[in-house]
Amino acid sequence: MPRSNAPLRQPARYRSALLPIYADELEAALRPEQVQVLDAYASLVRRWNPVLSLVATKDLPRFADRHVVDGLVAAHVLRDTRRDRGCEALRVADLGSGAGLPGIPLAVALPEVWVTLVERSVRKARFLRLAQRELGLANITVLCADVGQVPSASADVVTARALMPPPALWKQAQRMLKPGGHLLALDRVVRSRQAAVGAADAPVDFPGGSIARRHWAKMPRLSAWHGLLVVTKDDPDHSGSESKRRRRQDHDER
Repeated sequence: MPRSNAPLRQPARYRSALLPIYADELEAALRPEQVQVLDAYASLVRRWNPVLSLVATKDLPRFADRHVVDGLVAAHVLRDTRRDRGCEALRVADLGSGAGLPGIPLAVALPEVWVTLVERSVRKARFLRLAQRELGLANITVLCADVGQVPSASADVVTARALMPPPALWKQAQRMLKPGGHLLALDRVVRSRQAAVGAADAPVDFPGGSIARRHWAKMPRLSAWHGLLVVTKDDPDHSGSESKRRRRQDHDER
């Protein structure tokens, strides 16, 4: 991919002055320098979109509000997972990363998390490497490969956004997750509290003794609820009664 000489400065109409506020609502507070990086990322997407079709053209003016915010929905789960697992560097595999979503926003918001962007398209993988270099994100690597080529038991967390139906996604993620690891699937956005409640299915077991839970992140200023499906891989050292207790707890919280 040829390197463009266009400046990274984002035109004002593509900036989101409300992005820090949205991030606060998602418990993913951003420092000013992180907002600047995300603005530069949006500029890169806008610059290369005519060539690579990274996102729908109609979404470019609201890229931060629609795509970056959606990616940040998972930030608090990653932060809690890193704390609970007691790992110095949480390892995340972002499957079918495409434009870098949700992997790049998460890597910017959580520099202590190591993110591998998995993308089988050679052209899009080149864009991701360009973004990694120009944004200076040392906690990102790019793997140009099919999801089936991701090494087994290599990730603490697997993320995906609109890649495939959850059961099929789980078959892929289960192999690459470490015991006790999580699949985080950004699977839907609804426009009302009533719709969120109606879409909140009871916890169900996925193959492998795992528990599925759906979290809803409320975004008042966007009048939207962002859904995040969390599936936890069974850990043989903490199975049985612990899994049943967590399922009852998740059901009570609803």
